[in-house]
Amino acid sequence: MQLAERSAPRRRRALVAASAAFVVAAASWASPAHAEPDPGGPVTTQVADPCPSPVPTAAIVPGLVGQGMTVVRGDTPQPFTVTVLGLLKDGIGAGRDMVMIEVSDLDGSTVVGDNGIWAGMSGSPVYVDGKLLGAVSYGFTASPSPIGGLTPAADMLALLGSSPARTASAPRTKVTLSTGQRKSLDTRAAAAVPRTTLQRLRTPVSVSGLTSKRLASLQGAFDGAGRSVITYAGGRTSATAVAAAAPVPGGNFAAVLTSGDLSISGVGTTTAVCGSKVLAFGHPMDFAGQVTYGANAATSLAIVKDGTFGSFKMANVGGTFGTVDQDRLAALRATLGRGPATTPITSTITNLDNRRTRTGTTQVAAPDYTAVATAYGLWANYDSTFDKWGKGLATSSWTIRGTRAAGKAFAVSRSNMWSDRSDPTIEPTIEVADAVDAIRSNELEPVKITSVAFKSAVSSAYDQYRITRIAVSVNGGRYKTSSVIKVKPKAKLRVKVTMRGYQSTVDRTVLLNLTVAKRYAKQTGTLTVQGGLDGSSSSDTDPSCLLEACDEPDGSLNSVLAGLTAAPANNAVQADLDFDENAEGEFSTDARTAAKAPVSGEQSIVIKVKKK
Repeated sequence: MQLAERSAPRRRRALVAASAAFVVAAASWASPAHAEPDPGGPVTTQVADPCPSPVPTAAIVPGLVGQGMTVVRGDTPQPFTVTVLGLLKDGIGAGRDMVMIEVSDLDGSTVVGDNGIWAGMSGSPVYVDGKLLGAVSYGFTASPSPIGGLTPAADMLALLGSSPARTASAPRTKVTLSTGQRKSLDTRAAAAVPRTTLQRLRTPVSVSGLTSKRLASLQGAFDGAGRSVITYAGGRTSATAVAAAAPVPGGNFAAVLTSGDLSISGVGTTTAVCGSKVLAFGHPMDFAGQVTYGANAATSLAIVKDGTFGSFKMANVGGTFGTVDQDRLAALRATLGRGPATTPITSTITNLDNRRTRTGTTQVAAPDYTAVATAYGLWANYDSTFDKWGKGLATSSWTIRGTRAAGKAFAVSRSNMWSDRSDPTIEPTIEVADAVDAIRSNELEPVKITSVAFKSAVSSAYDQYRITRIAVSVNGGRYKTSSVIKVKPKAKLRVKVTMRGYQSTVDRTVLLNLTVAKRYAKQTGTLTVQGGLDGSSSSDTDPSCLLEACDEPDGSLNSVLAGLTAAPANNAVQADLDFDENAEGEFSTDARTAAKAPVSGEQSIVIKVKKK
């Protein structure tokens, strides 16, 4: 979860008010003589060093003018003008100041235009006299605004490990701003600050493979998990894409979480390239600390105007130039070289209506995305192959493989059958995604999932059985439907289960055999027959929890794995003979068989066992 998203509404409103007041008051601050340029004057700063030293803290004063670099279209950075409005103490976090700024176009360019500061601009470097002031990373969300915030360069460069030392603060030289400068800053600050929340810029997230309905669902999952992103339908990213050239400051930067059928990539801007290390975004993506994302090139297609989330950069993701290894408050950090290792999620879907089969794969670079990538990666293949929504019948089988403590391998598998009158692909997908989440969320052993393999056959031939009646034959005698049946120990029971299908007038029957054990003597119990749909928990998972861990399963990893396969399949018909709980010993016997479609309903009969 990001800090900005967790702030209470009252505190957010207070921050906006404080930000506006700070900007207006900043005009009367004393500032060094060298920071006196006319805020509206031209900027000609050119930077050749991709890893410049930071601007001294003492020089960050109202009226300071710098040059920013970012990409609007294509992959070539363009300049824009930045004017410092003031320093917001602890504006990013405790001990983390924010540089309040106003951006504008340079020499009539259209970098900013009427879009204001847009999502995807995150990480755009700003320079003053060849030094790095910081990266554009914060803004207002409800409407376009040129007012925003920078993450200071020193905080970002600290992520390099052997970072340049912070420049010591120089004593302030008191000078008086001119009346014209004060009026200019006062007027722009009052007019430009919109009535909404200052927060880190949302990250545009390119997503391939999903229909608009699934994409909206994924946006909801990100929102529910507190991720500050704007999802849009983007192009497919390949885990084996041709290596890209090293990024340049102000150029596009993509953090690739998954690739293949379901490609999910956050798009932003490169701030600095220091040897083999790259800094980007100026804020976190998931605030996840040590991570493994792909670090990829991207080509901007357009800046899209959006009245809900604000304008954002739409881009195609290109080849890999390294691995993102840090996702921190100040920036993403990547190491140039090979991309990250990935986990394959493979699905083979057969459409029984037309016999078409498609096998698709999603490669997961970020382990925390394995469960959500399983769900949406499977839906991507289902929608492409089944090619419809509506009632249907599906079978599924899956195997999850991985390693546990001491590198010991494990595998867990399950098969099931599904029916649904609106979308038969929901439940089978959620079942395996839930299983991935449960394995990764166990608290007792370190687990690494190495592959997920899924197969399903789906058709429009919907059917579902409902149990309507049961009858019991004792020791081969006639079937009885009475509410109470008396038997002797060791009696053999044959249970005839009558079911009726969807919109059918024809009954179907299955038989189950049980034996009344000798230890049941003088006990009264219940014979219950239940369909698999009622005997197993329904999959009502909110997809957003797949990004956070839906459950924290109790017990050992062995018990977690066993629990994933213990529940009856949806097409099971199960009979349970259960006796009084206060009786000594274990008094329960069950039998199970499979039907040709999922089964619902429950029927029961009381069983009284005689002494002999």
